[in-house]
Amino acid sequence: MTTPTGGAPAAGAAAGAAPAAAGTGGGPGGDAGGTAPPGPAQGAGEQPADGAPGAQDGGDAGSRGEPPRSGPGAESFEATSRMGQGSLRHDRVRNAFANVEGDVVGGDKYVLLLGGAQRRLRAISPLLDERVRYAYQEHPGMPAAREALADRHLLILRGAPGHGKTAMAVRLLQGMDTTAKYHLDSDVDFASLVDLLERGGDSIERGAAFLLDQPSAIGGLRGEVYEKVQGALALAGAWLVMTVSSTEITDSELLTAVVDVTEAPDQHGIVSSHLRWRLGDAVRDRLLADDDIASLLDELLDGDPACKQAADLAAAIVEEWESGRLDSEGIKKRRARQADEDFDIWVESLREPAVRSLAIALAVLNGLPQEYIATAARALRERLEDDDRPHVLMPGPDGEPPRAKDPFGVPRRTQLTRLRARDIGKEDGEPGRALEYKDSSYPRRIVRHAWVQYEIQSELLDWLSDLVVNPAEEVRVYAAAALGVIGAESYTYLCDQVFHPWAQSQSPLRRDAVAYALHIASQDPWIKERADMLVEGWFADRTRPFVQATAARVHGMGQDTESAVAALARLAVVDRAAVAVAVGRSLTDLLAQDTDSTGLVLHTLHERSADHRRRPTALISFLIIAAQVVVGRDGPEADSTMEQWPALLHLAHRREELRAPFIALWRESLNQAEFAEEAQQVLRNWAAAAERDPALRSMLQLMVGAIAYGDPRTGRILRRCASDWIDPEELAPLPLTAAVVHAQLDLEGV
Repeated sequence: MTTPTGGAPAAGAAAGAAPAAAGTGGGPGGDAGGTAPPGPAQGAGEQPADGAPGAQDGGDAGSRGEPPRSGPGAESFEATSRMGQGSLRHDRVRNAFANVEGDVVGGDKYVLLLGGAQRRLRAISPLLDERVRYAYQEHPGMPAAREALADRHLLILRGAPGHGKTAMAVRLLQGMDTTAKYHLDSDVDFASLVDLLERGGDSIERGAAFLLDQPSAIGGLRGEVYEKVQGALALAGAWLVMTVSSTEITDSELLTAVVDVTEAPDQHGIVSSHLRWRLGDAVRDRLLADDDIASLLDELLDGDPACKQAADLAAAIVEEWESGRLDSEGIKKRRARQADEDFDIWVESLREPAVRSLAIALAVLNGLPQEYIATAARALRERLEDDDRPHVLMPGPDGEPPRAKDPFGVPRRTQLTRLRARDIGKEDGEPGRALEYKDSSYPRRIVRHAWVQYEIQSELLDWLSDLVVNPAEEVRVYAAAALGVIGAESYTYLCDQVFHPWAQSQSPLRRDAVAYALHIASQDPWIKERADMLVEGWFADRTRPFVQATAARVHGMGQDTESAVAALARLAVVDRAAVAVAVGRSLTDLLAQDTDSTGLVLHTLHERSADHRRRPTALISFLIIAAQVVVGRDGPEADSTMEQWPALLHLAHRREELRAPFIALWRESLNQAEFAEEAQQVLRNWAAAAERDPALRSMLQLMVGAIAYGDPRTGRILRRCASDWIDPEELAPLPLTAAVVHAQLDLEGV
């Protein structure tokens, strides 16, 4: 088969502007001539991807017969069936990883703030934000501090420990017109912060607010750097409040930004405001009028100022009140334990199986729609319930038999209060509610607590095993991320119980779960070293194509795009459909993460397509990328309701160096028989998007002209495809796109 090279008109240039080498060979579907090279063989029992038959699990392949290597029912056909699924998968995986990585911001908020090291921005804890918003005891210096921050965009709160500087800083930021509030790490590099603010764009949204507690570099901060930070903040419409101790500032030029917090806080007032927020005015007044409570406050609040301790004392009083008792000794015990064990106290107070099951399900699926979380919680509860409970239930005092399970016992709003969680709107304006913990560090901590503290390992793994093959992709990737948290605690155990068996599973969903879980667990250096060796063994195991497919999916999670693309290109020689599709999906994931690597990927696939052994994998990989990666439409007229564009078409239109491999790969894909149906399916999906978008339709027309230029055979294939889009029996005809394709082919004389 002759590989087309260079010279073809660009998708974004006038069609017919330059000659192109004609692609010949591999018989297209329905067009005479040539034979296709053998495609990746579908190994016995290999299963299609999600949504195709058998995708949910492995099972006995022999009882169903061997699925097709390509076309309807094949993994490759499913992988090219829906436009944009790779970009959507990337967003879901990114959010799932952020969920278990702790107090970080979902999305692409990566910043270089420590010697060039990549860090994620952490949002200010919603629990802290809520406490300050509703229970803050106003400091006498607040009006002057607020005015200074509004004027300078940068403020340094200086004072002794226990004077409430952090709460005051959050209160100040709440008073600004902010788009988001972030909590910077104490080891922040101020020069990198300036660079971040000056870059703007996708780095950080305009109007952001930053809290920086006890910066370790404050002693070395000099006036010239301070002025750069202040200027960058002002240009970005952003604000920064730092808290420092009384002796940490060493440059007098910084004193203009300093507000001294010297007045001792009213600790009784802090307790009062927290009680009012949690219990209301009437109960607050009743509690503060109690002589025992008054004596307790005098005893425990005597001494050096300590705002947090006062707030913790109020929380202990609230918990004691809600328990149905009001005992001073009980309050003391609660307060003493709160100092170091707040999380453990809270999580151990969730004694009912239904509440604990909901807590774990919410930790795993944090931020997803409530119906997913409720369904998962019920499934976990049923696994954990005691099978030895009595089968005969005695009547209660009222003569009615007790209900073993009452689904109407506790409403969701009451459960959310106990779980320190809240309901939020679903994404993209969809009607309904989602659930999330107020403290974003809770999901990982709760999963780890459930795994380490109780003898429910088998039940948890069985439950997560079902979730990773759930029909909803969000559920699958979040469950896999939770497996990664467990893997960080029990790596060897999970290798034996999960990673090895699933890596050779017929189900691509289980193989994906292994890749996601290993990515999370490998944040630990000890685990990363061993996981890399494990994946290397899978990669080189030619006797087991499924483990090679799993290795390919792991490489799709890589941070070094160049080395990951090189590794995936080496797998192109493996003659198995599962491996070929895994390579394509992993390249998709890499491009969804970094579209700047599009040139590297396209040129690599074009080179591999010249080798008949690697051509099938190269072409199906190209088609998967073409189908799965999309970009948002640009331009001043863009809005959130507009159609997304195929990324490869959009980028080839804008970047000349991408056009030659892009056109050549399309020609080869249309002219080979092995994946002809996949190629026509991708082209039709692009045409369907173009039917609704005149700008995209014009771009597609130029692409058709470039592909058909000097290549009558490919032109005939394109014309037949366009005719199929307006066939009288076509249920969703595409007359506008078909018309421009026919017109362009007429212009080319095809």
